[in-house]
Amino acid sequence: MGRIGIMAVKLAKHMLKLFVVLTGITLLSFSILHLSPKNPAELWLSGADPNATAISQEAIEKQEKAMGLDKPFIVQYGIWLKNAAKGDLGLSYATKKPVAQEIYNHMTPTVEMTFFSLLFTVLISVPAGILCAVRKDSAVDNFFRIISFFGISVPSFVLSLFLLWIFCIRLGLFPVIAQKGAIGIVLPSAVLTFQCASKMTRQVRAVILGELDKPYVQGAKMRGIGYGRILFSHVLLNSASPILTFAGIYVGVFLGGSAVIEGIFSVNGLGQLAVSAVARLDYNVLQGFVLWCAVVYFCVNTAVDALCALIDPRIKYSRG
Repeated sequence: MGRIGIMAVKLAKHMLKLFVVLTGITLLSFSILHLSPKNPAELWLSGADPNATAISQEAIEKQEKAMGLDKPFIVQYGIWLKNAAKGDLGLSYATKKPVAQEIYNHMTPTVEMTFFSLLFTVLISVPAGILCAVRKDSAVDNFFRIISFFGISVPSFVLSLFLLWIFCIRLGLFPVIAQKGAIGIVLPSAVLTFQCASKMTRQVRAVILGELDKPYVQGAKMRGIGYGRILFSHVLLNSASPILTFAGIYVGVFLGGSAVIEGIFSVNGLGQLAVSAVARLDYNVLQGFVLWCAVVYFCVNTAVDALCALIDPRIKYSRG
């Protein structure tokens, strides 16, 4: 089998994995939403407004038939999956707009927050983790340990409210209601960066310490190789794969776990869209959000696996 054939087989395997993962996740979320006591047809007619007036049973039954809710559950899911494969995620119950358009309209702030948070998380935690490992149990290590424990322990909403009070209310450096553009994502990105950098610093420290204790480091020292060369040419290279894996995990954390932070800072992102969809029981938006998160997770994990195999030949050879 030639190189092109091998690449085609790998691509087919990844596409099969993507189909299985997306089918399993969307089927699970579709099942959970299907078990909700609220009738989607009634929500559609009321515009997802809990204060709407009573709707006649005849109108509800007519809308159920129009939405295909009179069909068996598995048929409903099959219809949704077929439409989703074409890019049609249905319409929002509240706005009557396509779900794909709603997700696209709210995507930019969340993607910007994710990019800057991940960038500064890596720039802070990797050097700090290396320094803590090299200076183990020193004053520097203890200092970063205290900061890390604080960042891990403090809930995101507490830190968000504190920064909002200091920088928006007391100092007036930022508007209380986030504006569009870079100014609106500074504080939310700072919260995400502080919390995730606190965790990643400890993780990088543990990885570097694990590599420094391995026999090849001791052997290199006995051969007279300088400590700096050992650290930068061998230890960091061997630690790159787990560090990349940590970074990939935090991409998912930033994209899916920023709903509370976006709500506090009034950032009109995907997290805010998901929260409002839960409050209004907008099932189509929730299902589209779950699908989008699953696709992003899979793509990020695939990219991380490819980079790890490129950096560390042992991973590539172990996979045949």
